Amino acid sequence: MNPEPINPFKKVICICLLLFLCSTSIPAIAGNNPTEIIMASEEWTNATNRDGTGLYWDIFRAVFEPVGIKTKFIIQSYNGSVKLVKKNRVDAAVGIYPDPIQGALFSQYPFVKDYVLGLFKKNRLNQWNGQESLQNKKVAWIKGYSFDEYLEIPVLKREFPNRDIILRRLDNDQVDFFLDTRNDMESVLNKGIIEVSQYTVETVLELDRYLIFSDNQKGKKLKNIFDSRFPLLVKSGEIERLLAKWNW
Repeated sequence: MNPEPINPFKKVICICLLLFLCSTSIPAIAGNNPTEIIMASEEWTNATNRDGTGLYWDIFRAVFEPVGIKTKFIIQSYNGSVKLVKKNRVDAAVGIYPDPIQGALFSQYPFVKDYVLGLFKKNRLNQWNGQESLQNKKVAWIKGYSFDEYLEIPVLKREFPNRDIILRRLDNDQVDFFLDTRNDMESVLNKGIIEVSQYTVETVLELDRYLIFSDNQKGKKLKNIFDSRFPLLVKSGEIERLLAKWNW
């Protein structure tokens, strides 16, 4: 029995459908993509080191460089990074907590989970009761971090421009607690500003960190690329490999 002849019209439809499916399943490598992304970030130890090494930089290189987008960065404060994005001075800001931010586009997925630690003198508490131990206490952190928005209890927040000042205020009993991310807490404690043996550190929060993009045409394209490629890197095990590389 002879096979039914191929209908040329059906063949064209099949080819068009295949091309459509390919273009919608991998939007990150189709179309006129930007050739570079400029990111702003605070310098976080082993995450966004000034020399270009660190977990976060490795993640973004893995996302963008295989599709022909060169990654560049500048070191800026947390607040400063957000302001640069809102002014369209850079394409993205790194490691942003999920606060409402006007004039910026959040990535669909957080790229890492961060731990916020609380540092306090051993003689200030008889027993650690989680966040309740912070209630109505003077709690300090870096300006712009807005940890109070994630706490379930009221605190007397004190914001400062750098960590050295906070440690000295803590040591002089001018504040009761110091909240900071795990890596930054470890880094500042290694400076020898305080006698570490007199202090205790406890985990207070677990927070997701996001990329935010400028709310313009380039920012939208970069966001779409990140949103499409990051899950693929998670599925392939590449993100897990990078986390292990940096002992995250």
